[in-house]
Amino acid sequence: MSYRLRTRQGVLVAVGVLYVMVLAWFNRQPIPTATLVHETDSNMRLRATSSERLGTANRDMHWLEPVQYLDDNGTHAASVLDIDAGLLYIRLHTEYRTTRPNEPLGGLLKVYRKNLRFAANGDETAWELLFVERLPGPVRRAHLDRTRLRNEDGTYAPRNLAVLYYMPRNETIAYRVRVYELEALQPETGFEAAVASAGAPWWKRAAGLGAAEAAVHAQHLANRDHLCPDDADDDVADSVYAGHRFRHCVGSAGLTMRTTDFALAGALEVLEFSLRGRTLLYSRLNDVVRFRMLELPAALNGSLVSSDAGISSDMARDGLQGSAYTQPDMVQTRGPGVTELLRDIGSQSFLAQLQSTRPGGGVDVFQAHGGTTGDTFFFSFSLLQNTTLARKWVHEDIKRYRLPVHQQFSGLSRDELRLVNDAPLVDQAGLTSVFYFKATDIIVAVDTQWFRDHGSADVTQLQRVRESRPPYISTLNSPVAVNMTLDDSGTLLALSTVDDELFVFARARVSSTRRILDYRRYFVDATLRPWTATDPASSVDALDEGDADAFNWQLVLTWQPPAQMPTVPWEDSFIAPDSPFPATQRLIVRALPQPTTACLRFLRFDSAQLGESIHAAGGEAIVRVAALSATGRLRIWDLDSHKQDPHVLWPFMTEHWGLLFILAAVVACCVYNERRWT
Repeated sequence: MSYRLRTRQGVLVAVGVLYVMVLAWFNRQPIPTATLVHETDSNMRLRATSSERLGTANRDMHWLEPVQYLDDNGTHAASVLDIDAGLLYIRLHTEYRTTRPNEPLGGLLKVYRKNLRFAANGDETAWELLFVERLPGPVRRAHLDRTRLRNEDGTYAPRNLAVLYYMPRNETIAYRVRVYELEALQPETGFEAAVASAGAPWWKRAAGLGAAEAAVHAQHLANRDHLCPDDADDDVADSVYAGHRFRHCVGSAGLTMRTTDFALAGALEVLEFSLRGRTLLYSRLNDVVRFRMLELPAALNGSLVSSDAGISSDMARDGLQGSAYTQPDMVQTRGPGVTELLRDIGSQSFLAQLQSTRPGGGVDVFQAHGGTTGDTFFFSFSLLQNTTLARKWVHEDIKRYRLPVHQQFSGLSRDELRLVNDAPLVDQAGLTSVFYFKATDIIVAVDTQWFRDHGSADVTQLQRVRESRPPYISTLNSPVAVNMTLDDSGTLLALSTVDDELFVFARARVSSTRRILDYRRYFVDATLRPWTATDPASSVDALDEGDADAFNWQLVLTWQPPAQMPTVPWEDSFIAPDSPFPATQRLIVRALPQPTTACLRFLRFDSAQLGESIHAAGGEAIVRVAALSATGRLRIWDLDSHKQDPHVLWPFMTEHWGLLFILAAVVACCVYNERRWT
């Protein structure tokens, strides 16, 4: 009897263990894991701006960009960064409280630089503050153009950051656009004289003063000599940046960016805004056309000009109007007319300029539109093109989706409601544009290509549209992506989630034994000069539902941060305009707070600069993906040294410990019940 009892108990335990092993096996990660090669030490983090200094509607924007690229002279691959020049981190506060009369809010832009030599020798340096600039009004929109198309002379189009801000004046609102030229880092005028007067290092000379005296000393240097205080000092730095006389200041390197200001005609609220090359695209509330396009004036050397005689940096920073600001003549292209005044288009709608070389200055615009009618949320995207400049527009629908939401979104959960209201992620590089729509969970890629029939001189421009659905990967919180970046060749895509998980996608179906970078050989080099089309209209190539080809995205690499023990706090929810759910008290399981990735960027390194022991296959550049948090923490992954995690059982047990606890309790009860009947 005792033998049979022990046998039954052993079978119960064996079944439980086998059940866990089967679950762990089917829950294993079939995709290789990217190798984390670098993470910033905690003592090199940047301080966060005090929340008291930020407006209630403030949104932080982040960009990570190389300072400059190596010359493409045949010895280096295209779009390879110069690690000696370093990396730029641009942080923009859209609403920053000031003490200036009649200007309670303004935008605040901070630019940092980090030396990238640590990628080769591992000796990382802290972020260096380059300059800080306060805009005359709150920021409405911002867009970074990093397409870097190649010109006829072999040079590349410059990268520009366009910031749209507005200034309330009496009973009207003036909209301005400030363009920062990332390729034009230049010495600050009068920097050497200011340092000689203040003494170096000026940011440490107030260390022996009291708090009030140190703040007055720092404000005096920033307002008179444009020298930034120590950015690590929370109280002093924030008080200086909020001062009524503050406009801009520079760090110890004495560098700033060349900026140009432009005025937008009219006072209607701007809804959508983007920059590509020298063309601004924007739409306005209650306008009679869908959008407007402005061709920004430029000098012979390619730099932007804001007036015929030019405008000084101090005048532009002060946002002067009237006689002090002479608006240049800018060519305007009006979009298609609307049957009724353009209303609020919703957060899921946007416009994106596509590359076009059609004759007559033809324009191609990718349009996405989402809205609610009755109990259905609909979403669609289409291509707008003009056959003759600003005369006739052609609208071609590409895809349309429907999502039942019931009346007043009563059929959606809290997470689903947030997805419907979240704006899509957009990135453009070279001849490729990528859009990730959270509501429909699809990735749309648009590639501009040109074709010529054999023996024919006619060239047709083609906009190739492909849809891909990223695989659902279970996470502790929502798996929805919050950051996205596209590499310069248009063949690699990276997404990060709220849990700092990383997903890398590539295009073309090849054997998994090949290196990740081999995907690039299936595509035309995005750095080649575009062809000139002869056909007056662009063609659209879109696949039917369920079809796929080499231009669809395939998941190739993943990475997850170390597992953390979750906490179980109580959360009180209440009825509010932004929380249309009844008051409840819910038990929520969440992970311990960890920095969320603020931006992603693919970085292409030259193997010679990284070291002789590192070589890329086929002469290709070494591509790595970098993730930056708002605190300045930098993570870098190597895409070629990926590995398959050999451990299956232990990761499953640490992630699903709650399930295992319940299962162990059930098995223990069954074993105990068997002992009772002996």
